[in-house]
Amino acid sequence: MNSIEFGQLCRPFNVAYRDLFGTIPVPSEYACTREQFLKALKQAVSEKKMIETYLLKRTYHNDGRLEEE
Repeated sequence: MNSIEFGQLCRPFNVAYRDLFGTIPVPSEYACTREQFLKALKQAVSEKKMIETYLLKRTYHNDGRLEEE
């Protein structure tokens, strides 16, 4: 899925997530695909749990590199 399509699919869930937790999760902070992120976002909203329950955050190294998926 392209970024526009992904953004459109995430939008209503981002609003619901923000209403629940006061923040919107950033996909690039998680070690997952767009499809996995969207699935986790939907699940987080429906079960009223933080998205970290379903996804692992990316690991940042001291030199700024990201640990890849």
